[in-house]
Amino acid sequence: MNINDERAIQFLRDIRKPLLVLHKAILDHERALYEKEFGPVTPAAFLQVLINGTGFRWLNPLSTVIANTDEILDDAEATSADRVAAVESTVGLFSDDLPGNIFLPRYRQILQGSPEILHAHGQIAPILKSLEGS
Repeated sequence: MNINDERAIQFLRDIRKPLLVLHKAILDHERALYEKEFGPVTPAAFLQVLINGTGFRWLNPLSTVIANTDEILDDAEATSADRVAAVESTVGLFSDDLPGNIFLPRYRQILQGSPEILHAHGQIAPILKSLEGS
């Protein structure tokens, strides 16, 4: 990927909110499935399940990418290399090219199962596509 710093900043700004929307849609979907199986839980109890439950480890890379995007955009001392690396990790999340990508298989499974997730993906896809050929 060969993108300049300005393009990296724009990409990170553009994708930040859609990633948050996607994260929330996935959490809502997963919570509904969890509650169907185990009964209603409070938000705090579900957060503990997310943090401690092995079934939700696949979500960690998405959470990490979001946190990293926020950190890079807020850090006045972040370098161009930092920003490009943040872009690459975001793109990698949705790519088959990333070895050992634990996020993508489960994401693909639930993508068709939730209109909210599908809609959120629809906001992200063109932003990812805008980098093709970069």
